Amino acid sequence: IYDEDVRAEIVRKEKIEAQMEDALINGEFKLFLQPKYSVKLDKICGAEALVRWFDPQKGEYKFPGEFVSLFETNGFITKLDHFMFVEVCKYFQSAVERGETIYPISVNVSRVTAVQPDFINFYVGNKKKYGVGDKFITIEFTESFAMENYDTISEIVNQLHANGILCSIDDFGSGYSSFNILK
Repeated sequence: IYDEDVRAEIVRKEKIEAQMEDALINGEFKLFLQPKYSVKLDKICGAEALVRWFDPQKGEYKFPGEFVSLFETNGFITKLDHFMFVEVCKYFQSAVERGETIYPISVNVSRVTAVQPDFINFYVGNKKKYGVGDKFITIEFTESFAMENYDTISEIVNQLHANGILCSIDDFGSGYSSFNILK
């Protein structure tokens, strides 16, 4: 049944779609690094790359729950995934140049992005372009993508591993989990 809530959601999505390209061009999408802490080692052992969208008109951030599913539907997620990966590579390059300690970083990749024909070339090419060492980047695939596309993801993982990029399953256990697929 069409009601005011349905209309409000349609308007919200249209507004986001009208802003997304300019937001990418204007640097409104920001990389945040969430530390990964090892309780066993009692220290930070890495980080996960998170995207936030800064809305300069409102002076506040939009969180991924507000836009990621829409971007997966309309295909813009690939541009955002590419942007985030390049930002992580630039971060590594800059940190190394400044002599900072670097830690491995995990980067989420949408199923939409992972099945693009240039996926491997883009990710491996940028890793090399920015001089990121082997095993410093982990690509995180969703559990649902791994379970639904075993043959595809198996080939992708093999190619990424061959080029020094690690892989993991994000949100493992949130759906139908299979340790055989994980293995």
